[in-house]
Amino acid sequence: MSRDDSRNAITWRSDLPPLPPPRTRFNARRGHGLYDRVVDAIGQQIVTGELPVGSIIYAEQVCEQLDISRSVVREGIRTLSSMGLVESRPQRGTRVQPRDQWDLLNPHVVQWRGEGPEYLQQMYELLELRLGIEHAAAHFAALRMSDDDREAAVRAGHAMQRAYEERDPHTFFMADADLHRLMLEGTGNAVIGQFADTVSTALHIRGSNASRSYSTAQSLDSASAGRHVELAEALARKDPDAAQKAVNAIMFATIAEVENLLASRGGAGGSTPNATAD
Repeated sequence: MSRDDSRNAITWRSDLPPLPPPRTRFNARRGHGLYDRVVDAIGQQIVTGELPVGSIIYAEQVCEQLDISRSVVREGIRTLSSMGLVESRPQRGTRVQPRDQWDLLNPHVVQWRGEGPEYLQQMYELLELRLGIEHAAAHFAALRMSDDDREAAVRAGHAMQRAYEERDPHTFFMADADLHRLMLEGTGNAVIGQFADTVSTALHIRGSNASRSYSTAQSLDSASAGRHVELAEALARKDPDAAQKAVNAIMFATIAEVENLLASRGGAGGSTPNATAD
């Protein structure tokens, strides 16, 4: 954030309701029943390190702790196994797996990491991945999006601008997630479109109450809003070159921001390109 932009930064308002979940396929499928309690409770404990690598998970203990039947616990453990968080073997039980075995793009895992101490590192890693995927997505979306989605993208971009002016970071990040989702799904590529759930979950975390302490001085700047408006308008006028330029500016600026945060906290973000957004 430049010196001029810092004077126009938004500080978090304290009178805002909690940020609702992003509009994604992941949240449409996610419930609040007993099975989901098992998945969330164990998953969070694994990702935060409360259950370290190699720990054995005993179904009987989980049943007792959550007052849930063994069949529900087994179903939850199977789901966690599909995410790579645990492995079940006969005579050895269910053991917690190391992080290199996790499905790090699964929205559940993104959510849990985003609520724990690895929030910034995860954000940094996802930004580097997004830089490549969204550069391509901007090109294809500019050529393939439906007229309705182009109009929705412009509405999302301008909603971000209004949220900046109204000092409302919650709405800012909701609209941010909508814009990137529309672009990714607008490519017409099913594989790229599924990445929208990962991105929306990550942006929801950034705008949520729980993540405020990870923001730079708990603020946003006018340049960020402007870059997103440029992206939305480029998509609307079917200009792939301008859309790619705008999305690159967004990604590089955010990478630089997170890299600075990691450096200030002693993190190891690695080597990143210089921010060339503005």
